[in-house]
Amino acid sequence: MTHQSSLPLHRGMIRRPRLWTLIREGLECPLLAFLAGPGFGKTQAMADYLNQSGDRILWIRLGSLDNLESNFWAHLSRGLEREFPRFSKSLETLEFPDSPIKFASFLNVLTKELKRGKRIIWVFDDFGEITNKGVLNFFRMVLEQDLENFRMVLLSNSPGSESVFNTNSRRSLITGEDLRFTDEEISGLFGINDVSLEPDELDRIRRYTDGWPLALHLVALQHNRMTELTSHSGGITQNGITHLFGERFFSDYPKEQQKLFAQLSLLNYFTLELIASINEGSQTDLAVFTNHVFIKKEPGTDHLFFHHLYRLFLREKKHLLAPEEEQNAWRKAAELYESAGDTIEAVTCFRNGKDHLGMLNAISKSSKLYYGITAANAAFFLEHIGLLTPEEVQQYPIADYLRGLIYLNTLDIERAEVLLLDLEQRLLTDGSPEALKLLGDVYTLIGAIHMMRIQEDFGEYYKKAAVYLPEGSSDKNRHTMLTRNQHSFSIPDNLPGAKERMEKAVHYGVSWAAKVLAGGMSGLGHIYSSEAAYLSYDLDKAEQHAFKAIHEAAVNAQHDLVCNGYGMLARISFMRGNLEEMSNHIHNELDYADKYDFTALREIRDTALAWYYIKLRDFGRIPQSVLTLGDSEQALLSYGRVQLVYANYLINTGEYAKLAGQLENPKGLFLTRGIWPDRICLFIMLAISHYHLGNHDAAMEALWTAYDMSYRNGLTTLFIEAEKHMGALIDLARQQQTYVFNSHWLDLIAKQAAAFSKRAAAVRTAYKKQDIPKTAKKNPLTAREAEILTDLSRGLTREEIAIKDRISINTIKSFIRTIYTKLDAANRAEAVSIAILNSYIEGPGSE
Repeated sequence: MTHQSSLPLHRGMIRRPRLWTLIREGLECPLLAFLAGPGFGKTQAMADYLNQSGDRILWIRLGSLDNLESNFWAHLSRGLEREFPRFSKSLETLEFPDSPIKFASFLNVLTKELKRGKRIIWVFDDFGEITNKGVLNFFRMVLEQDLENFRMVLLSNSPGSESVFNTNSRRSLITGEDLRFTDEEISGLFGINDVSLEPDELDRIRRYTDGWPLALHLVALQHNRMTELTSHSGGITQNGITHLFGERFFSDYPKEQQKLFAQLSLLNYFTLELIASINEGSQTDLAVFTNHVFIKKEPGTDHLFFHHLYRLFLREKKHLLAPEEEQNAWRKAAELYESAGDTIEAVTCFRNGKDHLGMLNAISKSSKLYYGITAANAAFFLEHIGLLTPEEVQQYPIADYLRGLIYLNTLDIERAEVLLLDLEQRLLTDGSPEALKLLGDVYTLIGAIHMMRIQEDFGEYYKKAAVYLPEGSSDKNRHTMLTRNQHSFSIPDNLPGAKERMEKAVHYGVSWAAKVLAGGMSGLGHIYSSEAAYLSYDLDKAEQHAFKAIHEAAVNAQHDLVCNGYGMLARISFMRGNLEEMSNHIHNELDYADKYDFTALREIRDTALAWYYIKLRDFGRIPQSVLTLGDSEQALLSYGRVQLVYANYLINTGEYAKLAGQLENPKGLFLTRGIWPDRICLFIMLAISHYHLGNHDAAMEALWTAYDMSYRNGLTTLFIEAEKHMGALIDLARQQQTYVFNSHWLDLIAKQAAAFSKRAAAVRTAYKKQDIPKTAKKNPLTAREAEILTDLSRGLTREEIAIKDRISINTIKSFIRTIYTKLDAANRAEAVSIAILNSYIEGPGSE
């Protein structure tokens, strides 16, 4: 945890017990917010309190670049690595939690850490810099958990920061008025500077500064000029502060030091190493920086930064710098940031230093460029690449390659292809070894585009890539998991034989792709064949290919395909009506996902677990991350299987109106690029929802669309999976006259769906019998505790429960602490989950 010596404390400041009391009371709530302008001593007040608190502390200073979600996540991760190494280790494979599943994984790790010791306080300084919706939502989601033993403190200069505080969680607020010095505190401040104030002097100082901590501090430092400073009519202004900065903390510095300060003010943060590098060849007194009253150090790091108002003052001194001196500062900073892995800061500095080649190289090394790239990161990189002149674009072909890669990963496929095909010709014309190596990477992107378009020739481009990349792509380490939580089967059209043609193309293409991507995609061919066979109701063939896929993928570390292989085996077992094998395959998938501990695998795991419990109608055990999916936004490349599992949940719980609303506006590749099993499922589910809502014409239109996609290639299983719902739709299809379904097809689907419905019912019956414990666990909760926990599970706040039960909030808190202790839970969500799983309380949807 943050050591006392590393808190951002300034010497020469007094202790303020009055503020300690306000802070201590504020920390009774999950959120304590400081809202006050620059110079009000927010940082000093909080650091002074924590210096004697004994809590476990994380202190993060935020900046404008933390509005990029991936940059914020990297910043937070670095802070946790310093202060909570064990916690940080558990977070290594997590991604920024921009979906319920990802947030659930983060919350699980956080709650485990909360059980390990004293209260944890996370402090985020300069929170007013944050405007990004995704980052703000992360703070809201954490606060809404109302975690026991966890507090968050936000320090902000910006009144606009109040938007994040409008949550359902309890909060406390400390404002600028609270932070102004009282007369007693003013006297104490001057006292530590060996100045005893007379009543009239105290009155003049109070009127001049209005209790503003920064102004008081500056006046106290120049107490020999106190009478002169406070004799002006009116109070001190920001211009007055600037004047004091110049007199006391700049004008007396040597000229070279003034220039160095102006150079450093360009940067969001700097280090002693960077100071020495910028000032190379000159003597630098580093003590000036370590002892400077307006230079702070971010706790637990070697990062230094100027006080906000002092930095504004210094940036006005930029005119002292020659152009080459300014460029030198940007270049040196960019090199430091890049070596430290701070890509976004490095790119920004290369840009400002007009080193466009350095900027491109920094972008190309960034992991933020690949799968799951956020819209903010994409816009940031494209903006910077767009700064190149036409001559530079021709000189540095990697610029168009990076553009193409970004377009591909944000599904702007047409633009990506046009750009990459033009680049292909340029590189062939160039013919240099460097150009041909880049050409190999270009072919991998074109191959990926053709694969996403379900074009049978995609393998030819991976074959071309292999010619120019005999040792594999330079980006091979980024291709460990390409399929993730998606189905692999797709066909280019609904013509007869499309399934066989595409299956052959996939096996051919994957054989070449695996060579280029160092084993990437290994096992994908067998997964494709397994899904194709399953969809055609050839269960034996589907099973054989699933086992082959698992083996081949495991050997080549294609962890997502291993999990997807186990998922296929579970679906096959359920279709056969074999509960034991179905359960074994799901448990194998869960064990494998937990073994490698990647966010992508957790999503696959939670989706598989949700599918399993939905099929068994055990809704109380469905992961909460899937149940909250309807309220979340997903990255385009992430939209697929998990949404269909959630839709299946809505069918099983009879929420047909909600289901129809969600399926009317599919996202991602659903309607533009195929993903045929998902599209067929989508229209089958639309048909079911419209049927139950009484919209029979819409139901038949949706069923016909699904039929038209699948009939000529014998894809029947998805219709069979609909069980009794399909029987009703088949009866309706036989009665209507608008759409001409094949009568033999209708008879086959009706017969097989009815048979499967009986097998599925038998599986559910067997599950219920085996799930009844022979010796039930004794409920450790009293009747009152169970009642309170039930209220919490229904979303009531502590205050609302206290009012309902006519008891004090402190009594409710006491009950909740006892509940957490009895259930070994760290928060409300965990306590509710444990209680429902053990039948201590009834959960929503569990009856």
